[in-house]
Amino acid sequence: MRLRRNRDVEGLRPGERLLAKAESTDGGDVVATSRGLRLPGGPEGSEEVEWSSIESASWDGDDNRLDVREVPDAAGGRRRHRVALQEPGPLVDIVREQVTASVLISRHVPVTGGRGVRVTGRRTADDKIVWSAQLDAGVDVNDPDVREQVEAAVSQVRNEVE
Repeated sequence: MRLRRNRDVEGLRPGERLLAKAESTDGGDVVATSRGLRLPGGPEGSEEVEWSSIESASWDGDDNRLDVREVPDAAGGRRRHRVALQEPGPLVDIVREQVTASVLISRHVPVTGGRGVRVTGRRTADDKIVWSAQLDAGVDVNDPDVREQVEAAVSQVRNEVE
C-alpha cells in the first residue's frame, strides 16, 4: 500500500492531511487524517470519528480486522467499529499513534472502597480539551457522595492540565 496525496481523498478540510489509507474487504476505504479516522458506512458513505473520541484501537492479525472503540458517552454507551482490511499497511500503526497522541492525561482516582474513576483529558482537532470520567465496576453513580467525589476527581485532574 502506498500513501496517496491529499487530492486522492474527497472531503478533506482546509489544513487536514491524509496520513494513511487502506481498503476494507467490503470495498470502502478506511482513511486516517490529521483530524480523525474515516470508516466505511454511515449515511454519507463514510463516518468520521475524531481521534479524541476514540478510546482504543486494536488490530486482529488473524482476521485482518481493525477494532475501534469510542469513548463512552454520558450514559455509559460505547460505539464499536470493526472493519476487515485487505492490507493494513501503515494504517494500523498510525491509528494507534494518533489515538495515543490525543490523550493529554489519564489518572485513576480512588473514590470509594478501593474503587474509583479514570479521568481522561483528550485534545481535539480544534485544540480543545474534552474530559471523560469512567467509573470502575461496582461504583454506584447514583450515590450522591460518589457523584461529589467523582466531580472533585475530575476537577483535580483538570487543574493539573488547565
